[in-house]
Amino acid sequence: MSSDDEKTFQEKVNEIKDTDEIKREETILKASERGANAKIRFQERRLERKKSRNEKKLQSYLKSAEKSVDKALKDADLEIDELSEEIALEIKNEEGPEDMILYKASSILEEIYLRTQLKILMAKNDLITNLQDVYEDNLELADYEEDVAALKEKTDHLIGTLEGKIATEKEELKEKYGGE
Repeated sequence: MSSDDEKTFQEKVNEIKDTDEIKREETILKASERGANAKIRFQERRLERKKSRNEKKLQSYLKSAEKSVDKALKDADLEIDELSEEIALEIKNEEGPEDMILYKASSILEEIYLRTQLKILMAKNDLITNLQDVYEDNLELADYEEDVAALKEKTDHLIGTLEGKIATEKEELKEKYGGE
């Protein structure tokens, strides 16, 4: 073998090695990209499920508070109706001076009002406590979303860099060996 043939042969061996190296890097790139994308999809699905659960919790807490307030008002209405009937009956049966019966009724109405207010405030406090839990979960979700976005951004950047490197290598091979 002459020195030119040996040189050409060596160039072809180097070209094959370089081409194989690029193919290996492309394979690694594709595998890394698939892995990163799978991890991102997993995190996104996890976040969506958690958001959905938090939304359901929030709706449940709001409905519960609304029911408690409605029940308190309904109970107050019933108590007022009963009191009204009692007062009418006491006045009709002349069970005492009318002024005293009305004064007692006024005091009982004030008591009903205060009890109803207390029930409504208790419902509000329960709602606030429950909303704090949802709020903390939502803060945690926001952190997860930021982490996933950062991971996605980093992955995209690294993949872009690697793609650029592979493209550069291919160009260098073309220039070096001339060909495809």
